[in-house]
Amino acid sequence: MKKPKLIAVDMDGTLLNERSELTERTEKALHNAIADGIKVVVATGRMYPSALPFVKRLGTDAPCIFYNGAIVRNPVTKEIYYERGLGEETTADILSLYKDNNWYVQTYFDDKLYVVDDKDERCKYYESISRMKAVPLGEEFWRFGVDSTKMLGIAFDPEEYSAMTKATTDELSGRVYAATSWGSFIEMVHPDVNKAKALESVATMLGIAREDVMAFGDGSNDKEMLLWAGTGVAMGNACDKVLAVADIVAPSNDDDGIAVIVEELLR
Repeated sequence: MKKPKLIAVDMDGTLLNERSELTERTEKALHNAIADGIKVVVATGRMYPSALPFVKRLGTDAPCIFYNGAIVRNPVTKEIYYERGLGEETTADILSLYKDNNWYVQTYFDDKLYVVDDKDERCKYYESISRMKAVPLGEEFWRFGVDSTKMLGIAFDPEEYSAMTKATTDELSGRVYAATSWGSFIEMVHPDVNKAKALESVATMLGIAREDVMAFGDGSNDKEMLLWAGTGVAMGNACDKVLAVADIVAPSNDDDGIAVIVEELLR
């Protein structure tokens, strides 16, 4: 297995275990990779302030990827290298679609999370994962005229989730990049945004060739990134779409899959 110059890691389901924890073993392995001269880039769908505590623990000074690639930002200097929102018109159309169908959706703007009702169980569930507090707007939420960085629909009922996902991809085709996660989320960003494009820009900034990049992931929003990287590593817990494109399958996130591979690279 060739030692890469850059390692990109998804967060939820990859870097973090099923309890949303960064284990000591995985943290140490990535510290050792950085000490060995390998750049470590976090590539997550999470918002910047939600991901930042974990990014800081890794000690990386490389640009990292947030909101599925809608923002590329340095976690040390806080400099933003790239930012692309959905646009006010698309934001408004997503709000209209979800309101008309009585579906739950939340929006991200200026590194804050906005919802109708922060007491909603779907909001509470997301808050428990992200460790972020939502800003409730009440019915004004549906008229929130901003250029959203990202929007996220949540449905716990499988039939509702299926209908929501189909309508989102059908009615907003070409206007959003949509990815499913957690078995109940549909994440929406600008169609020009994904983790692969963001990772390519980071690698270019750092002067690192595609073949010298290794990317780890588990969810559908990681597929393009694993395909783009010189070496794509799927976690043992990854969805079928990601497993199908991987060059290597690591142990699961609960079995320190990243650490197992990185430790082998550094031997």
